[in-house]
Amino acid sequence: MSVSGTICYAMNIGAALRRIHAEGRCHGALTPELIQVSESNARLLPATPGALEDLTPYTAPEILQGSPADARTDIFAFGAVLYEMASGRHAFLADSPEVLEEEIRAKGFSPIGHEGLDQLVQQCMAKDPAARWQRMQHVQMELKLLAIAERQSGPGVFSRQQELEAAVRAELKGQAGLLADLEQAVTARTNELAQAVTTALDDVQVQFAEVEKCLEASQQRADYFAQSAVEAAESTQREIAVLQMGLASEVHAIEQAAKGQAHTIESIKASMARNEDYVERVVEALEALQSLVLDQPDEHETMAVAIAS
Repeated sequence: MSVSGTICYAMNIGAALRRIHAEGRCHGALTPELIQVSESNARLLPATPGALEDLTPYTAPEILQGSPADARTDIFAFGAVLYEMASGRHAFLADSPEVLEEEIRAKGFSPIGHEGLDQLVQQCMAKDPAARWQRMQHVQMELKLLAIAERQSGPGVFSRQQELEAAVRAELKGQAGLLADLEQAVTARTNELAQAVTTALDDVQVQFAEVEKCLEASQQRADYFAQSAVEAAESTQREIAVLQMGLASEVHAIEQAAKGQAHTIESIKASMARNEDYVERVVEALEALQSLVLDQPDEHETMAVAIAS
């Protein structure tokens, strides 16, 4: 493709990737087969299931090392596609998967022959993910600068274009520095928070350990009190049993004594009944004797004398 056509289609593809990344996702398997090209536009199709596992000339080196896909892997694939659009050949040529993997890991690519595109592709396809553009916004800015340079490539505006490009690049570099500082500050703050959380968790664990010790001691005391209560209850039951036995013995003795007293009372009553009978008989005898004395005075005197004698 021509330089202007390459830049135009690359901007369409980059805009689609930027929208995907803004949603917190990554494409993961960008290849020319997933790009629909019309006369003035290029449309990016979604990745097919399992496409990320396939080895292609657009696979990023970190994927070969087992790292997950992210925005930077998409940027690497974008650079490989851009190289192919501008040069008409693959960035990595190999006859077997083993050789292709080795080239992706270590081999560079031949220059396209356009200084701006070569710099952009080189930045996109750096072997180290940290050395690439980290966001598609940066790539799109570079593409816009290249588009402006192509439109204003006349002799009268060339020097002005270089100055403008240098100013924009300096601004981008300053913004990148600010972003780096911000990331460092966020990382430091995150580490501080993580340390504070770790310390707080350690304190909580210590407190939990102390609570467990208190609970264990309380359980031991409760067990001791429960055992003491059981022993006291058993002792009380034994004492009650002894008291019941003693009371039973005393009640039995009282019953026996009561039975003996009742027998004695019955005997006394019987004796008193006999004595009353004797008294009545004596009284009857005395009355009879009195009658005899009154009826026969002489004999009474004689009997009295006899009794007296």
